[in-house]
Amino acid sequence: MLTAFFCFAQLPLTRNVPGWRIDRPLSERRALGRNKTIDDTELLAHARRVFLEKGAQGSTKEIARSAGISEAVLFQRFPTKATLFLAAMVPPQVDADAIVQSGAKYSDPQDALCAMCDSMLVYFRSMMPIVLHLLTHPSITMEDIMSHFEKSASASLPRALSKYLTSLQGAGKVHVNDPDSAASLLISSIHSVAIFEMLGAHGGHFPEAGVRALVAAFWHGLAPRR
Repeated sequence: MLTAFFCFAQLPLTRNVPGWRIDRPLSERRALGRNKTIDDTELLAHARRVFLEKGAQGSTKEIARSAGISEAVLFQRFPTKATLFLAAMVPPQVDADAIVQSGAKYSDPQDALCAMCDSMLVYFRSMMPIVLHLLTHPSITMEDIMSHFEKSASASLPRALSKYLTSLQGAGKVHVNDPDSAASLLISSIHSVAIFEMLGAHGGHFPEAGVRALVAAFWHGLAPRR
């Protein structure tokens, strides 16, 4: 027995054993030494964190380590890194009804539009970093992105806002020839604000007064004719 122990003691501390190395940190050895069950939702959350921080350069090794699994298990779930990236970087779904309702509670239409724009800006701030990573990934095409995501979701916000503007017009509170175009114009303006923030404009954060000024400029084209 002592001979066996002595022989083991002479092995280099960096000797490789599948999934295990004596010189690994204790926390890492514990993670690799157990059979951890992790569902795709949790695994993709680990991947999303790494990709948001490091973009396409984020490694599958780091993702696997964060999730407490091996790279082999990771690639059993997602056969390529690009597939994993596409699955992980799913933009948050827009809740168009909630955005419209955030402003519909105001009796003054201009105040209502300001509240809706504030809600839209919160959404675009969370969505744009993910979308930009997708658009700049060297192995993912626009066709990949469009086929991966539900097209109806992107149309829900313009549709909901157009419906709201139509209701205002029916009540005689606005005059708009084309509610669809008006809705798209307002959404595009707020979307652009989120992009400019990412580029460092406005110190990286558009002021609340700026949203109201933007809506005011928009409103002058919608004000009811006297």
